[in-house]
Amino acid sequence: MRTFRKTFIALLCIAVAFFMPHLHGADSFLKMEYADAVLEVNRTGGISLSRDGAVRISDTAIVIAADGWKGSGNQSTLKPDDGFPKRIDNGAHFRGTIIEPVSKTVWKFEQTVQRATNGFRLRYELTPATDTRCAEVSLFYTMPLAAWRGKRLVMLPQSETIFPMERPARRHFFNGVVKRAVLGSGSEQMSIAFAIPTDATMQDMREYKSDNYQLYPKLAGSGAVKAGEMLSIECTIVPADRGEYIMKEEWYSQKGRLSIDAALPVNAARQFSRYEIDLTVNGSWETPFDADQIRVDGHFTSPSGKTMSVPAFFQREHHLESLNGKQWIEADDRAGWKLRFSPVEPGTHTFHVTARDASGETQSKQYTFTAVPASDHGYIRVSKNDRRYFAFDDGTPYFAVGENLATSRSGVWDYDVWLKKLGDAGANYARIWMWSSHHGIEWGKPGQYRMRQAWELDHALEAAEKNGIYIKLCLESWRSFEGAGSFYNLSDIHPYWDKNGGPCKTEMEFFTNPEAKRMFKNRLRYVIARWGYSTHILGWEFWNEIDCVKGYHKNPSDVVAWTAEMARYCHAADPWRHLTVNSLGSFVTNNELWNLPEIDFAQIHGYWHPTLPASRDAGKDMGAMVPAWIGRISGFEKPALYAEFGLVNPTWGPSPRSAEDKDGVHLHNGLWSAMMAGACGTAMIWWWESYVDPFDLYYNFAAVSRFTKGIPWTTAGFKMTAPEASSPDIRAMALSGSSGGGKDIILVWLQNRAHFWWNVVEKKTINTIGRAAIQIPVQGSGSCRVEQWDTWKGVILRSDTLRPENGVLKVEINGLSRDMALKITGE
Repeated sequence: MRTFRKTFIALLCIAVAFFMPHLHGADSFLKMEYADAVLEVNRTGGISLSRDGAVRISDTAIVIAADGWKGSGNQSTLKPDDGFPKRIDNGAHFRGTIIEPVSKTVWKFEQTVQRATNGFRLRYELTPATDTRCAEVSLFYTMPLAAWRGKRLVMLPQSETIFPMERPARRHFFNGVVKRAVLGSGSEQMSIAFAIPTDATMQDMREYKSDNYQLYPKLAGSGAVKAGEMLSIECTIVPADRGEYIMKEEWYSQKGRLSIDAALPVNAARQFSRYEIDLTVNGSWETPFDADQIRVDGHFTSPSGKTMSVPAFFQREHHLESLNGKQWIEADDRAGWKLRFSPVEPGTHTFHVTARDASGETQSKQYTFTAVPASDHGYIRVSKNDRRYFAFDDGTPYFAVGENLATSRSGVWDYDVWLKKLGDAGANYARIWMWSSHHGIEWGKPGQYRMRQAWELDHALEAAEKNGIYIKLCLESWRSFEGAGSFYNLSDIHPYWDKNGGPCKTEMEFFTNPEAKRMFKNRLRYVIARWGYSTHILGWEFWNEIDCVKGYHKNPSDVVAWTAEMARYCHAADPWRHLTVNSLGSFVTNNELWNLPEIDFAQIHGYWHPTLPASRDAGKDMGAMVPAWIGRISGFEKPALYAEFGLVNPTWGPSPRSAEDKDGVHLHNGLWSAMMAGACGTAMIWWWESYVDPFDLYYNFAAVSRFTKGIPWTTAGFKMTAPEASSPDIRAMALSGSSGGGKDIILVWLQNRAHFWWNVVEKKTINTIGRAAIQIPVQGSGSCRVEQWDTWKGVILRSDTLRPENGVLKVEINGLSRDMALKITGE
C-alpha cells in the first residue's frame, strides 16, 4: 500500500496549527508560575507555557477527528456549562460541550489544570452523548520551532533523537507509546510526563508552512466510541526537569574468551512446535547481529539421520505492562542467546552448538532430547500435485482466506484482538509488515537491531499460532527508500545510508552494493533464527511494493537479480524452507520477477482509485477486476495471489466510499471472485483497522471458509469454466475438477451483475433476477449432489440430487438479488 489518510490529516494539522486561539490578552483566564515558568490558560482551557519570557508551548487543544477524517471538533469551540470556567484550589476547572461537526455528536468535555509539586498537572475527560465513530481523539501540544529546533528529544521508553533542524522528508518523526517526553537538555530541559503510557506522534509542521512542532498523544484511535464511554488523559508538565534520562543504545557488545553452553528446556519437545534452548555464549563482538563477528549455530540430527543447521539469535526480554486499560511494553534486564528449533520428526534427536568469533571456533558437548508426535500438518509448500495451490507437509491443501494486518494501531496487543476475530471466522491468513515505523528491527546505526520490535513479532506470531492464522511476513517496505532527495531521512538513522555510516549513497545501491547485501543477509539470518521455527509462517516476503523504491524504473533488473540472490540465501539458511516471494505496486507486473525459479508464487496488488485509469471504472466491480488481474499473473506455473485490494482516495488513503459500503460488498466480491479465478487464496483486503474491524466484516471470511472446507484443491485438477446462465444479468464463474474415480467436483459462483459496491453506495436500483437456469458442463454421467450456498452466511440453502443430460447439468435457482454459490459433487 502506498500512503495513508494524507489529505485530511494535512487539513487537520493546518487547522490545529493556525486556527487555535493564541493565549494572551483578554482571552486569558488564569496564570500560574513555577520557578522560571509561567503557564497561561485561556477561557476554553487552551494553554501556553513560557520560561524566562520565551514561549516553549504555544497552544494546546483537544481535537476530535471525525470518522473517515472528514472534519474535526476542536477544544477552541468549547461551549462552557453555566458557571464555567471556574477557579479551584491551585488551578482551574473547565466543563462544557464540543460538537464534532460531521456526525453532529455532542461530546461532554471536562478539564482541570492544577499546580503540582514539580509543575502543572492537566487532566482531560471526554464522553460522547450518543454512540459514535471517530478517526482519532488527540491532545495537541504546539511548540515553536524557534524554541526547539536542533534540541534533544527523548520519548521514553522508546526513542532518542533531536528536533529536526531542517524540514524532514516526512513530517512524523516519532510514533509510539510514550511515558515521558523530555524536551531539551541541561538547564532548559523540561518534560511532559503521562500518568499512563500513551500512544503519541511527534510531527514537524513546516510541510504546512507552520513554524512549529506538534506532539499529540491519543485518547482514542480509529473506531467506535459508545455513548457514556469516557476517554481520558492525564499528564504533568515539568518545566524545570532535572532528571537524567539516558536511552541505552542497542549494541550489546562484549569482550571475552570464546565458549558455548546450552540449557535444555524442562518441557518436552513436540513435533512441529517451538523448542527453545537457552545458550550461554562468551566471546568478543561489537554487535551480536553480525554473523561475521559472532556466529552461533545449532546442528541437529533427527531420528532418521537427517541433519539440520539452525542459526541462533541474540535477544533482550520484554513484557507487557497494563494499567487502567492501557498497555505498553517494558524491557527487562535479561538478554542473551537463544536457539529455536522445531522437530519435523518425532523421536530422539541429538544436537550440538558451535560458536565462531574472530578468535576461532568452539563447540559444545552433544545434547539429546525426544520429540513427541503431534497432529500439526507441518509447513506450507507449493503443492507437488498442482503447482497453482499450496499444501502442508502432510499433503493437506491450504487455501488462504484472510486479510492484511500490516501494522498495529495502538500496539502489538491489537493482534490479540484481530487475529482472534479472524480465527473465530475460520480465516487462516494474515500479512504483517516489518518496517521502520512499526515492527522493523534494523533501524539506526548499522549493526543495531531493535529488540522491542523483535519481541512484538514474537507476540504477534504466538497470537497467530493460537488462532490458526498463517503469516506472510513482509520484511521491508519502500517507505524507507522512497527518496526525498535521498534516503528517507528520519534524523539520519537509516542504517544503509552513507550519512549514517551505511554503505549506500542512493536507494538503488541497496540492491547492488556488496556490503548492503551482506547486511540484509544478516537480517534474513536473524529472521530465520527467531521465527523460522514456526509452521505458521507462510513465507518471507522480501519487500512491500519494491518497484516504489526511488530509481527502480531505471534498472528493474537489479531488483530482480537481488531478489533471486536473497531467495537463494533464504533457501540455504532456512532449514524449514519457507516460501519466498516479493511484491510490486498496484497493477504492476514483472514477468522477469515472477519467472524466477527462486520465487515460489506470484502476486498482484490493485485498488479502486477514483482517477487511476487502471481502476477508476474497472474497480467499481471487484467481481470483474480481481479475476482480470489474477489472469495476468497466472501463467508462471506457480500459485497466484491477489495480495492487496480495497478502495482508496486520490492520495491512496482510505476512501470515504468504504464507509458507505457497510456490508463490505467490494470485500465480499473480491473474496469469491478471486477463488473462482483460480487463485491460491481469496483477494486480501487492505483496510483492516479502519474498515474490516470497525464495521465487523469478519462474517465475510467466515462464509468463504465454510464453503472451502474440505475442497481437494491440490488433487481435483481444477480448470476455469464458464457455465451458461439463462439470464445475461448473471455472471457465472466456475472451477471444474474431479474428486477421483471420474466423479465431478465443481464450484460455481453466481453474481447478479448489477450487485457491486459502486451501485450499492450510489443507491442505484439493483433488480432481483427471477427464476433462472444455470447449465454446467460435467465429465461424469452419474447423479450429482448440488448444494446451493448463501455466500453471505456461509450456509447451505438447499441440496438436490440431479442427473446431467448430454454432459450438461441444469440447475435452477429461484432468484438472485446479490450472489450465491453452488458446490457440485458426483455421486
